[in-house]
Amino acid sequence: MRKLAWLLLLLPSILMPLSASYTLCDLIASMEINNTDLRKADQAIVQSELDVKDAKAAYHPAIDLTLTGMYMPNPLIDDIVVNTNDILTQLGRPPLMQGYDIKLYDGMESTYYNASISITQPLITWGKITNSVKLYETVSDAMRIQRSDKEKQLIVELKARLAALYYIDEAMDLLDETIETSGRLVALARSGEEEGAVLSSDVIDAEIQARQAELSKKELEGERISLIEALRTLTGIKDLSPDDISYVPSEDDVSFILSYPMESLIGFATSPSSPSLVMASKATEAAEYGKKIADASMYGIPDIALQLSASYGGPRFPFIEKNWSGKDDWNLMITVAFKTTLWDGGKILNNRDRIESQIESSRIDYDAAVNALESAVVNAYTSLDISLSKVRYQELRIDNEKRKAEDEEMKKELGAASDEGMLSSHLSILEEELDLVTERMMMFQNCYTLYYLSGIDPDRPPVITDGMAE
Repeated sequence: MRKLAWLLLLLPSILMPLSASYTLCDLIASMEINNTDLRKADQAIVQSELDVKDAKAAYHPAIDLTLTGMYMPNPLIDDIVVNTNDILTQLGRPPLMQGYDIKLYDGMESTYYNASISITQPLITWGKITNSVKLYETVSDAMRIQRSDKEKQLIVELKARLAALYYIDEAMDLLDETIETSGRLVALARSGEEEGAVLSSDVIDAEIQARQAELSKKELEGERISLIEALRTLTGIKDLSPDDISYVPSEDDVSFILSYPMESLIGFATSPSSPSLVMASKATEAAEYGKKIADASMYGIPDIALQLSASYGGPRFPFIEKNWSGKDDWNLMITVAFKTTLWDGGKILNNRDRIESQIESSRIDYDAAVNALESAVVNAYTSLDISLSKVRYQELRIDNEKRKAEDEEMKKELGAASDEGMLSSHLSILEEELDLVTERMMMFQNCYTLYYLSGIDPDRPPVITDGMAE
């Protein structure tokens, strides 16, 4: 009986469907698997690795095999037969009483086969193959760094959108309360207008305030729909719902990143090991390898290669034909080839100058990236500091409005205040709280941007020694 009672108690929880709850880690894990940008970046890495393999393949010999076969139902040359008397006559001797035929050639067979194989091995290329391999390895490394940096960008975007969704939901709750309070205030205003205690303009002002709250809610609903759709695209979870998300922004993240001086964050962002600058340096490195290849391809510098080739042609496959080695059906050649360009109108010189220009451009891009990162950190840090100050200021305003509301309530209890005053005080608090939600949303946008720019992981902060990060 006791077991039956326990079963009845547990039955509702057993039958209740389990609801999915995605934490930030869950959403990031789903994004790494499903996000189309990351999947495309993965394929770019695969293609770059294949390019490296292609470049390394030039170290190995190229082996080409050709096999051809031909069948002739009516061979061009039949049997060749000569009579002995014809031969004696040509020699000036008398013919025999009875001559006989001698077969000189059995005639062409209906089949003919040809086989050839060639092996070409580069011997001296003056470093072109080696530098080509290094160039493609550099590009592949840059692809991996770009993929990692793209993932960090998407994580920042994910966190920023989650924070925005969290505060939009808060704002919509506040707007619902604002709409309800404004409606009560409009009803009181209309009642006062009928009694002649309130002007019609005051009624219109109350109605405008209520309509404004309704309009703000509709705008937020549109932004909320866009946010949810963006989160579905980011994570690859097609049926993702706000109710499935478990994420609350923490102001500890803001305090942590602001605990670093701006100069330190600029140093982290502009460090040579930062992804943006590593990719810029990889571009310069790849261009320098390209210049080495161009220098090794100048006029008069020959590439040297060894080629071995063997061929066979006959009516039977090799080794099947009788006495094939004693015939002239096969051939073997050993070739050493030198190849160089003596003049092409200056294209090689132009190509070298073009690569030198690319090297200089990539160095300029590196300097521009440093300047851009420094400016971005300064802007994000300044904006975050201002946002935090505004949040603190807004919190003080809310505390002050709440004290005013308490005073208004005390006055009402003493009969010195009206319901309109109470509702107006409550609306003032709601307006201040809406402004606070907006400021917090902006604060976290700047906060996550600063984390991305500096490359700081709050779970693994960098170690500062002598003003440098390790």
